[in-house]
Amino acid sequence: MPPIRLTLSFVVLFIASGFSLRAETSADLPPGSSLAAPVDFRTSGDPALVFFDRAGLGERNGVAVWRVSTTDAALQPWLAQLKTTLGLPVKKGDRCLLVVEARAVDTSRESEQAQFRLVVANRKNPFPRIALGGYSLDREWREIALPFAFDRDYAAGEVEVSCDLGYGRQAIELAGLRLLNFGDSVALSQLPRTRPTYRGHEPGAAWRDEAMARIERIRKGELALVVKDAQGVPVPEARVQASLKSHAFEFGSVVNVETLGKQTADTAQYRRHFIELFNAGSLENGLKWPNWAGDGKAADYRQRSLRELAWLRESGLAVRGHVMVWPGWRFLPADIKALRDKPESIPALVSAHIRDVALATKDYISEWDVLNEPVSNHDLMDLFGNRIMVDWFKQASELLPGVPLFLNDWGNHDRRASPGSAQAFEDVVHYLRDQGAPLGGLGLQCHIGGVLNAPQDILATLDHYREAYGLPVRVTEFDVNVDDEDIQADYTRDFMIAMFSHPSVVGVQLWGFWEGSHWLPQAALYRKDWTEKPNGAAFRKLVHETWNTDETGTTDVNGRWGVRGFYGRYTVTVTLGDTVYRTEVKNDAVNREPVVITLP
Repeated sequence: MPPIRLTLSFVVLFIASGFSLRAETSADLPPGSSLAAPVDFRTSGDPALVFFDRAGLGERNGVAVWRVSTTDAALQPWLAQLKTTLGLPVKKGDRCLLVVEARAVDTSRESEQAQFRLVVANRKNPFPRIALGGYSLDREWREIALPFAFDRDYAAGEVEVSCDLGYGRQAIELAGLRLLNFGDSVALSQLPRTRPTYRGHEPGAAWRDEAMARIERIRKGELALVVKDAQGVPVPEARVQASLKSHAFEFGSVVNVETLGKQTADTAQYRRHFIELFNAGSLENGLKWPNWAGDGKAADYRQRSLRELAWLRESGLAVRGHVMVWPGWRFLPADIKALRDKPESIPALVSAHIRDVALATKDYISEWDVLNEPVSNHDLMDLFGNRIMVDWFKQASELLPGVPLFLNDWGNHDRRASPGSAQAFEDVVHYLRDQGAPLGGLGLQCHIGGVLNAPQDILATLDHYREAYGLPVRVTEFDVNVDDEDIQADYTRDFMIAMFSHPSVVGVQLWGFWEGSHWLPQAALYRKDWTEKPNGAAFRKLVHETWNTDETGTTDVNGRWGVRGFYGRYTVTVTLGDTVYRTEVKNDAVNREPVVITLP
């Protein structure tokens, strides 16, 4: 298949829907010379991986719309690429603006967004980059604006502009691309830059005030203490301090078995920060069936996973299991894949695995994801029918009585933005409940990409789930993967506020927290050198400062003292004269009886 040449021109529009730009219209900018308009694009990469279409797609603002589709993930993003070479020279310090209008029309990503990046690079090997911007798209037309300055003089033909698309199965529509050079006539800071924003981001947003008031109402209660001496007589005038040690609400993260297994200074930091930040945890990959079975892992990987589960439990954390069954071929172990053409024995092997992993971990795990992503990974159900999902839940319940059993999936946290995915998730929920599966909770993955869901819409979705199902909800895999750290921090703050404010939500689990061990390093709370990022500060300040209780008082004549505090475990210190006595008590939303502290 020969390279396809596209001629795309572009009108700069600076649309504000979903993005915040420094310039409102092209009239706000001085005239710029075009370095790439019209653009003769050529394709690069595997012809079977990327293809193009314009038939029947029409125009947008007078510009022909092209659809670029990738059929699978490339080994590198640039292996599915549109690119062009600049035919004009540029000078060091020239300030430029690269703009493109685009939208997603199909995606396989968990955030329901398509992904691409814009690159301006020196064509000389190893192709050093002059400017780079990675972006996510939803199904609305968005304008992407990337400002930059050239780092040196370049002759004609030395600079290449590319749109890299090799990010998995997806389809993106483009209405054009233009590179404008403003020389030194405008400051770089005055050029528009695509920054994600979201409804409800503004200071003083009504939803945020309402959520914070709701937190005060539903996440706190009176901790009533009665201090008595060894003979059971109330002790007046005792000094009492109640300090929250751990929330009842679970603020957690996954941990990585490989990272924990290294004997390095980073490992020590990793463990210390984890214990300081979180009160709940899970193994990122340690319990996934292929890893548990040893596919491509060290011989002691299973024992190492059990050892880290024990560490989490011994550290006083709530521990959840992920995952018993991920029913797509690519997430099953090699010995199961080998039976693909003769699958009769697979159900019994799945059952054996559930028994094995449940019983091996039962002393550590208090909650399980039984079924992961059945909407997009349903190969086993295609073979054996949907009823097999019910069997998995029932077996897990028999093995682990009283343990909450969750259905976990993506694209289900915002019914307004992703109605199709949310409905598909609900279809599975309805089926499981109708068939008598002991479904104990709903897992919402919440991998947030470049287009940020409005907190109000997520709260409305949670209201719907509460009314329809009355089940606990957990955010199981939270991260915010955007390159604007201020917006990333603000969204982390607002997402946490929204989740903590909703009565159905029992916890939020991050899918990693350190850049050195994170599937999306940009989303981490800490950089690789362990400096705290703005989103890390936002998380820490909320959980450990804003939502903290540490109060001191004196018992009355009846030995009583109380404080309205967050539900959870407390360290209580009682001082009477020279005697200091410490103990742990629980402020429980269910048991509201006063806690009696008996001095020795």
